[in-house]
Formats: sequence, C-alpha cells, structure tokens
Amino acid sequence: MNHTAHFAVLAALLFAGAAAFAADSKGKIEKHTVTLKSGKVLEDAVLLDQKPNGITLGYKDGATFVPYTDMPADIQKHFGYDPDKAASYEKKIETQKAANKKAAEKQKAKEQKQKAEQDKRNKERRIAQQEQKVRKLELELEEAKKKLENTENTVSQDRGALVSTLSNNTRVRVDTPFGVGHIKTGSNNSAVRNKLMKEVDTLSVKRDNQAQDVIDLQLKLESAQKTLEKLKENNQ
Repeated sequence: MNHTAHFAVLAALLFAGAAAFAADSKGKIEKHTVTLKSGKVLEDAVLLDQKPNGITLGYKDGATFVPYTDMPADIQKHFGYDPDKAASYEKKIETQKAANKKAAEKQKAKEQKQKAEQDKRNKERRIAQQEQKVRKLELELEEAKKKLENTENTVSQDRGALVSTLSNNTRVRVDTPFGVGHIKTGSNNSAVRNKLMKEVDTLSVKRDNQAQDVIDLQLKLESAQKTLEKLKENNQ
C-alpha cells in the first residue's frame, strides 16, 4: 500500500477527539493534532513508518515512535495490532541488540588486545633504543678516559723534562726540524725550558677539558641508565 492510500485509510480513524491522518481526493496529505493515551500532544502529525509494535510519526517538533499500547483500541484494531506479533518482534529486536552488543564487546576486546600488544612492542622498542644509547655512552666514556689518561701521562713526562732543564748538562728529548733528538739543557738553554713550559700549559688545558668531558659523559650515562631502569620497570 502506498503512502497516499495509507493516509486515506487512516482518515476514517478521526473520531471522539482522537486524531489520525487523512488525504484528500487529490492525494494531498493532511496534518492533524494527535493526543496519545499518555497525554502527549503531537501537532501536524503524519505517518512515517509502521512496525508490528507501533508506528513512527513525524510532527511539528520532530519525529517519535508511538507504540500501539499508547493508542486507542479502535486505532490498534485498524492497524491490525497483535500483542503476540508485537512481543515476538520486540523479542527479535532485543535479540538483535544483544547480538550487536556482544559483537561490539568482542570488537572492543580485540582492539584493546591489539592496543596492548602494540604498547608492549613500543615499550620493548624504547627499551632497546635506550640500551643502545647506554652502550654508546659507555664506549664514549671509556674512550674519553683513555684520552685523559694519555694526556695526563704526557703532561707528567713534560713536567719531568721541564724540571730536568734546571740542571746543567742534562740531555732532554725534543722535537727538532730534523726529527727527534736530544740536547743539553744547561742554564743557557732557556729556549728549551720555554718550549716545555708552553707544551705543559697547553696540555694542562687539554687535560682539564678532557676531564670535564669525562664528567659530562658520566652524568649522561647515569641519567641514561636511570631512564633504562624506569622503562624496564614500567614494562613488567
């Protein structure tokens, strides 16, 4: 049955103050005010849909579903209201809702599991990256300590050579334009002393800078190790 014919049939339901729907001979839909058994008033009501347990009405303020139980008995009868069919339909709807809810819960559980697995992989990746960072800092610190040790040894040797220049007839190993050689460092060899003093000063500055590098790397390593421990604790 098309909508025009449907509304024409409903026109016969206008009685005793109960409003329904009607169409004129040209098929134009007429709108009416409908008062439900609950007392709710629907202005400019028209039929939108029909189900075994009720009808959907469009009205001035929107649309609403009206169960047959909220309609007068005569209108219920006209629409062929069958309580058993209505109950069966509602049971089917509830079953479908339950199935949908179960499917939604299953999907949610699946997504939560996937998220947990991804979070675990992300944590493991961050731990691996932090372990690499710690290892790199350990190697850098080890190398920095070796450089500092070598510089300290050189400073010590140059200081020893410098002290020896204070004694006459002492031979000191020095670099010359012709290669490495030894010269006497008597009191008249002030040039040798000056050169050694300059080298000691330069190397002392270098040693101090390298010592600071060692300290900085130790602090970075300690911070990286603490971060690694925290990441591992959070991953347990």
